[in-house]
Amino acid sequence: MEFRLIKETLSSADADLVFICCFAKEGEKPSTPSLSKDDQGLELDKILEGQISKTMQARQFFGKEGETLVINTFGKIKAKTILVAGAGLQKDFSLETVRRIGGKVAQVANALKAASVSGVLETVRLKGLSPQDRLQAFVEGALLGNYNFVRFKKKETPPAKTLKRFLIHVKGATAPFEKAAALGDILGNAANLTRDLTNTPPSELNPTDLAKAALAVSKKYKNIRCKILGLDEIKKEKMGALLAVAQGSEQPPSFIHFSYKPPKKSKTKVALVGKGITFDSGGLNLKTRDQEFMKMDMAGAATVIGVFDAIAQLKPNVEVDGFIAAAENLPSGSAIKPGDIITTRAGRTVEIINTDAEGRLVLADALDYAADLNPHYIIDMATLTGGAAYALGELVTPILGNDKKLIEKVLAAGKKAGEPAWELPLVKEYKKGYLKGPADLKNSGSGSKASTISGALFLEDFARKNKWVHMDIASTAWADEPMHYYAEVGATGNPVRTIVHFLMSL
Repeated sequence: MEFRLIKETLSSADADLVFICCFAKEGEKPSTPSLSKDDQGLELDKILEGQISKTMQARQFFGKEGETLVINTFGKIKAKTILVAGAGLQKDFSLETVRRIGGKVAQVANALKAASVSGVLETVRLKGLSPQDRLQAFVEGALLGNYNFVRFKKKETPPAKTLKRFLIHVKGATAPFEKAAALGDILGNAANLTRDLTNTPPSELNPTDLAKAALAVSKKYKNIRCKILGLDEIKKEKMGALLAVAQGSEQPPSFIHFSYKPPKKSKTKVALVGKGITFDSGGLNLKTRDQEFMKMDMAGAATVIGVFDAIAQLKPNVEVDGFIAAAENLPSGSAIKPGDIITTRAGRTVEIINTDAEGRLVLADALDYAADLNPHYIIDMATLTGGAAYALGELVTPILGNDKKLIEKVLAAGKKAGEPAWELPLVKEYKKGYLKGPADLKNSGSGSKASTISGALFLEDFARKNKWVHMDIASTAWADEPMHYYAEVGATGNPVRTIVHFLMSL
């Protein structure tokens, strides 16, 4: 999608649709909001002889967030239609409000079969938010809201996505706004790349395919590299946990290592680790429901790929390595069995209690591999536990870690990205159950109901003494129903933008 800055007013902009925004009024009783001159709402209303304000009143448009009103211009301006978008109460206004408006405008534009949309960027600060930050957020929201996954739709009946261009009216120098729009464009497209990978069915995305997707991203840019370890190399690395999970499938595992070095020497090195289970049947502990969604068990891996697509363009001054342990978890005569004991790359033995607790196994080997590089920070992202949804629901990502300052940095990045996260405590007592039995660890059966916490506790030692954060994205990487700028059921791309903001902050 194209985002272009213009100087023309909305009445003369060469667009199919123009949009204005209205804040809801404070008070117990809802009332019609006032139009603003700052986004040219008053000017448009005057040209249309009061039709906008009259329609708002007649339709009881109160400016609630997400509320929209569509008005025909009857040829009085170049655009065929005006969209009035509610922004909610001004006291609640945030960058996330702007993202949601961007997503809503894109969705309405497509419903109206509009190819181009125009709006005004108010250059004053609103609620302490700069116009550059608001423009960036709007572009992100528009791209996320314009997304759909149509690869497997019949060619003659794809869902109509007509929107191709945004024309944003700005005053003054355009360079700072062009930079902001470019950043929003990179972030939105990186998240959508992750969504594409996560939405792809397992018949089209096995571990080898995932490695090819990673290589394809690395070939686009000169400043990132991608190394693929195949079955023989994985055996040489003694990644016994990854091999154990993969042995039930005819598809061999892959281990993917991205690397990015900034133009200038960096003082900081970060390792990103993603769980890459391209399909999770549960193994011999077969899942009894919702297997059709288990293509998304590689969302952590897809996040790493999306992040590298973004940082290759943004060039943050921090050295970044990305690691993906990819495998299928399937039942077969060769599959790992409950009661088996395996040896991880770190040398620790693990008794298999539940073959459906496979994510922590592949992450254990990946974390140990990443720790060899002695990074300053390690962040792993994984659809690890169903308990994440019970802990914080589908809108907030649980994060856990061993370094308070690192956790605070990730939380701040999530807040800026509109991908909220919340810290859960690493309660050491919940680990006791893992230590019982004939091996160093059990992969399940900690004895605690706090599955999200105990899952992180299993991983902690494999990060060694490095500063480490675990993000359990099991409930936030996938939208079970349309919401805000996610217009369809499927992958959300969470937490690509959080990780990019974190890296840029370093």
